[in-house]
Amino acid sequence: MIRKRFNPEAPAALTRREALALGLGAGLGLLAAGPAGLGAAAAPLKRAGDRIPPPGHVVRVRMPGMRDGIFPRPDAARRMIDAAVTALAGEADPGRAWLSFVSPSDRVAIKVNCLGTRMVSTMREVAFAVADAIRDAGVPDANILVFDMFASNMMGGRYDVRSNPSRMRVLAHADNPYQKAWRETGPARARFSDLLLWSTAVINVPPIKDHDLAGVTCCMKNMSFGTVEKPHLNHAVVNEAIARLWSLEEIRGRVRLNVIDGSTVLYDGGPKFNRAAFVPHECVYATTDPVAMDAVAYELIELLRAENGLKTLADVRRPPRYLELAAELGLGIADRRLIRLDTIDLPRYMGPSALGPVDVVESYGKIT
Repeated sequence: MIRKRFNPEAPAALTRREALALGLGAGLGLLAAGPAGLGAAAAPLKRAGDRIPPPGHVVRVRMPGMRDGIFPRPDAARRMIDAAVTALAGEADPGRAWLSFVSPSDRVAIKVNCLGTRMVSTMREVAFAVADAIRDAGVPDANILVFDMFASNMMGGRYDVRSNPSRMRVLAHADNPYQKAWRETGPARARFSDLLLWSTAVINVPPIKDHDLAGVTCCMKNMSFGTVEKPHLNHAVVNEAIARLWSLEEIRGRVRLNVIDGSTVLYDGGPKFNRAAFVPHECVYATTDPVAMDAVAYELIELLRAENGLKTLADVRRPPRYLELAAELGLGIADRRLIRLDTIDLPRYMGPSALGPVDVVESYGKIT
């Protein structure tokens, strides 16, 4: 049972970040037939559940000690993910919560980001915890796919390619076909991966990183640039491409949920690993609003940059302008003042036997 409690004595979460967010919002205003063994692609399905969270709602779960050295503890990751998804869905039972987003008849693709090698990629423990959760909710193992672009990057991120069609697959879309026709939207053009098109539902599982062109890589860039052939073709129009490609049915019609690996944050030098700007965060986030999550990630990156004496992303000429356009396209909420960020603080990790049920959800300073 999840009991909700608001603590009026507690300081508002991200107090400094909220102050930054007001400035960030103002700044944005000024920036004015699938591969063999996978089956044929079906038309995107409607969402599995009727109770879909409204735009602008993000749930963050924190657990001190969730990392065992470099990597997350698998049992801690699963506990945090289930806590985030149940809170987002407004359910007490994880299985029922997951069925708000996927159904046993879905073909579910889990999109990870392995560009940052083993240090700043989507951690395998987080992605596989998502796979375990949807499997427990009734999705057959053969209907689950974990994918990214290049097999070499995935192996660098500790993912072994798995192609057995009767089991969960782990595949690189560069080794598989793409749409025959190019899709064009504004200045962006792309051919989407058949691995994406095979799916009827996508769980987007990115890390939180700085990006050398877009400023932020989290939910939106992971899908808009990470599911297409030759993403570099859109680098010259990166901000418009991130927003406009997401607005196409290939992505917008499939992504049911975003589960963010916040075990660490890279706040400069991304998207590849930069040891000098790499910090633990020990969080997992869940949301159906990719724009809101990227706005929260933007705020967090700017906070860390300020704390470490770095210029703002606007000052180094790479603010995430795509947020404003994404909001204009109706993809989510970009104004940080309108985003509700709920925080669940779990006890420090003390071993598998100590992972009990969630008994407190603290909602700090809901911004309206």
